[in-house]
Amino acid sequence: CDASGKCAKLEYATDPPCFFPTTFQEVTVKDVRKETHNSKVITFQLPEDTSLNLPVSSAIMMNAPGYGKDGKDVAKPYNPISANSVLGSFDLLVKVYEKGVVSKFADTLKPGDSVAFKQIKPNVKPFRYPFGKQRLTMLAGGTGIAPMIQALHPLLSGDDGTQIRLLYGNLSPADIMLRRELDKFAEKHADRFEVTYVVGEHADDDSAKDNGWIGETGWIDKDKIRRLAFGPGENSVIWVCGVDAMYNTLAGSRAGKLKADSILAELGYTEDMVWRS
Repeated sequence: CDASGKCAKLEYATDPPCFFPTTFQEVTVKDVRKETHNSKVITFQLPEDTSLNLPVSSAIMMNAPGYGKDGKDVAKPYNPISANSVLGSFDLLVKVYEKGVVSKFADTLKPGDSVAFKQIKPNVKPFRYPFGKQRLTMLAGGTGIAPMIQALHPLLSGDDGTQIRLLYGNLSPADIMLRRELDKFAEKHADRFEVTYVVGEHADDDSAKDNGWIGETGWIDKDKIRRLAFGPGENSVIWVCGVDAMYNTLAGSRAGKLKADSILAELGYTEDMVWRS
């Protein structure tokens, strides 16, 4: 392997390469910590003084051996949440779903366990840091915060001056993941980064106010985007990551063209102004 970590006999999804090639490679679990009642942050060991060297924005595939149909292996993409400046390890945010498959495997992991990862070309988004935009609005739901915080590391450690607003939706205040990290970013970079938390189990759910919540309630909707996001413009981008219903409502779909009757289109955003993870 050369100084960049690229090994001659292996294929990589990008150049310069991520630590993981396009075939599965094992690393060990270093630490596991509880994040919320149904999520955790898992730290994986890398060779000493080695960076994950992740293209931002991108994911890596976690292999869950024997968890698929008929006992076959199954894999799922996860967006690492640690900065590339971290050497010797990287972090994943994992939410355990009742009907999840790979997340149930991840829920069993403990320090010392081996896990295989790879990165393939579809894991790498066409939009890459440095993004070259002056204003960036992030709309995240649940674990959709992972690619956002992945991008916040280089955005806020650099001096490109990008202004960032994050609207982050969850079912309740107790479900907000990585809140400590986000609040620290907002405090340290108050001139460039704003975060707004939105909580509710349905669009009109304001029950959190009964327990003292003073932030936004319900879902991320047209009114909140109009009030809190950067407006459409040549140097403005709005980036969405969440559940399918979120993509469908805001953009019309997760992968198709921006639909004219979607919230973002009605607010004046065009196809080139909308990114989807």
